[in-house]
Amino acid sequence: MSRFFPIDEYEDRWERVLTEMRRRGLEAAVVFGRGGGTMDSCGDVLHLSNHYAISGGMDSPIWSARSFAAVVLRQGHAPQLHIDEPEARTDLVSIADVRSSHHPFRSVGKALAEAGVTGPVALVGTHFIPIKYHAQLLEETPGIEWVPADDLVRSVRRFKSERELDAYRIGGEGATVGLNRLMEGLTSGLSEQEAAGEAAREVVRRGGRLQMIGCNHGATLGFDQRFPLTGYSADTPQPGDMVTGTIHAAFFQGYYMDPGRTGVRGRPTPDQRRLIEAAAGIVYRLSEMTRPGVTLLNVAAEGDRMTAAFGGSVSAIMKNFPFFGHSIGLGFELPRISTSMSRPDDVAHENMVVGIEAFLSLDGVGAAFYEDILIIGREGNELLTRSPPHWWG
Repeated sequence: MSRFFPIDEYEDRWERVLTEMRRRGLEAAVVFGRGGGTMDSCGDVLHLSNHYAISGGMDSPIWSARSFAAVVLRQGHAPQLHIDEPEARTDLVSIADVRSSHHPFRSVGKALAEAGVTGPVALVGTHFIPIKYHAQLLEETPGIEWVPADDLVRSVRRFKSERELDAYRIGGEGATVGLNRLMEGLTSGLSEQEAAGEAAREVVRRGGRLQMIGCNHGATLGFDQRFPLTGYSADTPQPGDMVTGTIHAAFFQGYYMDPGRTGVRGRPTPDQRRLIEAAAGIVYRLSEMTRPGVTLLNVAAEGDRMTAAFGGSVSAIMKNFPFFGHSIGLGFELPRISTSMSRPDDVAHENMVVGIEAFLSLDGVGAAFYEDILIIGREGNELLTRSPPHWWG
């Protein structure tokens, strides 16, 4: 086992973040991450160090903040990695200076105090750092003014390197085959959990790490999943049922995708077909629009216009996800494509990876979902998820 990315790629990442810190007037930053679970906040630390923590859980008499790690970045100094594990995987981790501790927040604070760091220090991860661990950090650093900067690393890693895009292309193959197996199963008479099992095998055997396989059909189709605890139920779609399937996974080297499709077990009725094709049509149109320099509010406005032109009803899943896509990387990220969630300065950039999605619902017929993942390119966008657009059993 060895690193997929060479050390010089990590050195470039460190320098790009340090450059962004200088632009913001910051001499130091602490970047926290959390692993050890199915829905992590590990992306920034993984991006900078290639470290991923595997052990989660509650505090104990000897440990606190299990699964947390942090990268300390300072102008003029090599990066430092703090982990909660006794030893670092030197064949994987890209940072040479690694500090191991049963209490990673206290470890970070003590290291900063020993180095004489004072004044403002950027803190990345405030959206998931628990209050009790933040208190530990404050206790160890009375001379530091902590400045929340959750977007510091994300603002840099939004633009993917060529090597990262290659990782996405490998992941796209697994995403395509996995979604194909899922939809084949749902439209051919397998239960949701049997179809999910077929999809999971394809994702895992290609190096992916599953977060969720979502399925639905029948009367609950307006919701994201039929059984939220697992994403799939033991129920089997019946002839004539519309079915939806989606896979959320870190498909390769931690890079996420969440493609989805809608189909029918059997021959679709005219209304079912119109509903499914309309959702796909919105994705096609918005994918064409999402080009370098395009304002995402304009893309979202076109999505709103097409949704209104279709008519229909508003399902629970549409209320839960009031957008037409999102940036994506080592997790599901900002910016969103939404008239209510995008900012005026949110634009598409070359070498961003985005998910473009659409939800539609029609009373008495069902609900449809469609999502593709693509790389925004200068000459044209590159489709990563190439599953067939329609599935009829």
